[in-house]
Amino acid sequence: MESEERSRRQRGLARLAELDDEPGGEEFLANLGDLGDYTVDFAFGDVHCREGLSVRDRELIILAVLTSLGGLDPQVRAHVRAARAAGASDREIEETLIQTTPYAGFPRAINGLKILREEQKS
Repeated sequence: MESEERSRRQRGLARLAELDDEPGGEEFLANLGDLGDYTVDFAFGDVHCREGLSVRDRELIILAVLTSLGGLDPQVRAHVRAARAAGASDREIEETLIQTTPYAGFPRAINGLKILREEQKS
């Protein structure tokens, strides 16, 4: 069981490294304590590393969901960066955000697009 846990952690950390340590990084995850461990092991080591979708596609889906939920600007910002690191173009990210409009509404899509624009300037 211990080697399975180690494998989950290794997969999660490797995926985060692929995404330029977005969302988070070691300091961010350390500040989360056990929740940081769950994030690395489950969200990235188990779910994000599943077969069937590319890393890029997963990041675009995550962006659509986070944008649709609203009120998650830090997470949207981190996943804009992660999507870029995974090879998504700014145009693809913009189209993903626009696609949320009929389902989540204009305000949430606009907030997501504002974050993308801020990231384009930095």
